[in-house]
Amino acid sequence: MLKKFSLLVPFASLSTAAGVIILLARWINGNLLLSSPSALISYGFMAGICYTLATAISFVILGSLLKKSDYTQNQHTQSFLLFTIQKKLSGMNLKVIRFFYLLTGIELWLIQLISISVLSEIMLTIPVPVTVFLFLVGMLLLDRMMSVKSILWLEILFIIALFSLLIFIPIYYFVQNGASTVYEGIRLYHPYLFYFKNSEILLFYVIIQLAVLGQVLFDKSTWYLIAFIKPKKVGRSLFSSGVILALLTLSFTAILMIALYSGSFGQFQILIFTFLYEVQPGFLTFAFLVIVLLAIFTTLLVDLRATKRFFVKKRPYYFYLIGLLILLFTFFLSIDLTILGVIYSFAFLHITMLPFMFILLFTNRHIHKHNWLVILFSIIIGIGVGLSFNALYGLAASFMISSIYQLMLQTETEDKNA
Repeated sequence: MLKKFSLLVPFASLSTAAGVIILLARWINGNLLLSSPSALISYGFMAGICYTLATAISFVILGSLLKKSDYTQNQHTQSFLLFTIQKKLSGMNLKVIRFFYLLTGIELWLIQLISISVLSEIMLTIPVPVTVFLFLVGMLLLDRMMSVKSILWLEILFIIALFSLLIFIPIYYFVQNGASTVYEGIRLYHPYLFYFKNSEILLFYVIIQLAVLGQVLFDKSTWYLIAFIKPKKVGRSLFSSGVILALLTLSFTAILMIALYSGSFGQFQILIFTFLYEVQPGFLTFAFLVIVLLAIFTTLLVDLRATKRFFVKKRPYYFYLIGLLILLFTFFLSIDLTILGVIYSFAFLHITMLPFMFILLFTNRHIHKHNWLVILFSIIIGIGVGLSFNALYGLAASFMISSIYQLMLQTETEDKNA
């Protein structure tokens, strides 16, 4: 199933600047642009900022880990994640991890479909089923027509447009109207956003950071893109991407503050809608629409390319792709989904996989044959706790159980090898 020694590119050639662009284009998607308002309203400004910074911090951590690992030019000829999975896993471990490898793509697709449906409802005024169907067909055609170079150029265009919009708007608006006016307006209409809303806020910070770090470490698109960057530039590219992403998310939070200060709102989609018509309706509406569409298209095209590396032949890949699109269309129209709901659901997988990914990618230890069972057991227990109490407690339980048992299995393996 996996390609054992398939070259991703003839040689890793991208510099730090180009590496930063392609990594940012992968992680600035419908999730960031449309779920950030929901997190902000649910937990307050500090939680909203920490939620958006979690990916940036994860990039910095990954860059530091790769500098200390045995990440070499030889391993760099293909996705380091696929290389390591093929090299160190076998039996049920390999089957379960391969299944999870494909499963994580469903989360990404669902979030982008929700983003498309939001645009359809509040901006395009097109029925959601029609929009989703046309979007899925369009993605299938783009995957067939676009080359890797075309996708990289599209990502460059997207990042340039995003930088221009997210950096210019807050500066222009605050200079014109004054920061104090925005601050006083938020204090008047939404004073609760400046305070901790509940006693679980610290747990939220920690759990979200762990879950996002697990997502980054197990993200096939990230490892696919890393393989395009020169090995000596990978750590610097990840660190720079983290810093720039942090600045962009702070700028996006400032834009949300502009939308909030003028009054109350209903749903978080209305918050974005309010912002668009608060500053300059015509230009900003069009610019926001273009940027969100570019973010969604670039994210999914990279995911498709990364998934294609998983298959030995093209025919199984296209069978998988058509089946995935049919499943997504049916699933999306039959269940009422929200971005945060999807994120929380898949967070159980990401946070449970985190201890295992550390052992797999950044240690020389052998993987115990029952590691897969620990992962499944931890996810099931965590979901049970989450249904009985709340999602944060369930995610914490999954992480602790997975960490304890993964360490126990590794100790046993070391003793046997000794």
